Parts: sequence; structure tokens; C-alpha cells
Amino acid sequence: MIEDLLCSVGLFGTVFLIISRHLKRVRSNINLGLQNFAIHHGFQINPNHGWNGTVMSGMIGKYRCTIWFETVRRRSRRNRSKIYMHSTITLNVPNQLGLLITPQGFLTEGFRLPDSVTGDQDIIIGNQMFDSMYRIKGFDENAVRIYLTPHRVQSILHVQQSLGPLQHLTINDQQISLRFPGIISDMRIVSNATTSIAWLAEQLDSNQQ
Repeated sequence: MIEDLLCSVGLFGTVFLIISRHLKRVRSNINLGLQNFAIHHGFQINPNHGWNGTVMSGMIGKYRCTIWFETVRRRSRRNRSKIYMHSTITLNVPNQLGLLITPQGFLTEGFRLPDSVTGDQDIIIGNQMFDSMYRIKGFDENAVRIYLTPHRVQSILHVQQSLGPLQHLTINDQQISLRFPGIISDMRIVSNATTSIAWLAEQLDSNQQ
């Protein structure tokens, strides 16, 4: 019986060691990708990011960009957490609309009661696709509708289509933020997506109708 116990402990230790080495190798590869991203874009990187908070920042064209990690604790018996990577672009022409545009639907929000029950705000702008994809909030509904010109709406939809449904795009008065589905090991995806939202920032800053 003791031999069986020792055997089980040894097997568990071996499996744990293999998993630990694999995770270390994966994280090492991701850090290497982050360093290459920083070099390519001329960003300043925080080597002690600890998988939380700001990892690096710099300029994409004329826009300030920040790459950062967020740790989200899941509501479950195991109390597990998940790390998300974000890319955020700061607008050069901020608004004062109290604007908040977030994806809506089961994939991003999970199960939720209708707005008529919860009383949550969701401004309808009249573009069926945009209204179905996004929850829109703001201080003054008419002011938000005026701001969301056809050009701005089509630009947001164009970028969202290029990103895919699993990349969570959020827009407020000051920033465009993109949340990736976890930690992305292929930094080319992050680079291309960040360039896309920098382009979107330029469209939102413009007065084009």
C-alpha cells in the first residue's frame, strides 16, 4: 500500500513538473513576442509586468497606445482566474458625451434580462446591424446620435468585421480598447489589430459625415 502511495505521489510530481515546464516555456515565448513587438513599434516595455497592468506603451502613428493585461476572477467553485490582453488607443479629440459603446449578445454578456426589465440604457441610432451588435450609452441620446455619423458607424463595423467576434471592442469618450480572448502568443495578430484601432481612432477624430 505504501509503495502504491509513493508511486502515485511520484507520478503526480512528474506530471506537475511537465506542466510547469510547459507553462514556463509558453510564457517565455510570449514574453519574447512582446519584446519583438516593442522593438518593432518602438514601444517602452515593462519587463516586470507580472501578467497584470501595463506591459508596454508607445505611439502608433499619431496615437498613444497601451498594451496591458487584466486578470479576471471567474465565479466558480474552483475560483479560477483568466488573463486577458488589451490594446488601448487614446483619442486625440476626446468627447464629453458620457459615451460607452460595448458589444452585446450572449458571447460577450452572457445571459441577461431584457433592458425593459433592468432599466439599462441602450441608445438606438437607426442602423440595424450596429444597434444589434452594440450597447450604446451616453448622457444625451440625441447628442450621441449626432456624433455617430454614418462614416463613424461604418468605420466601427468595418474594424469589428476585420477583428472577428471574439475580440471585444469598447469605445468611450477618451479611448478605443480591444480585449483579446486571453493571452495572444502570435503578436502579429496584436500588431495588426492595434493598427486597425489606431485607424479607427483617426476616423472617429475626423469630422467626416
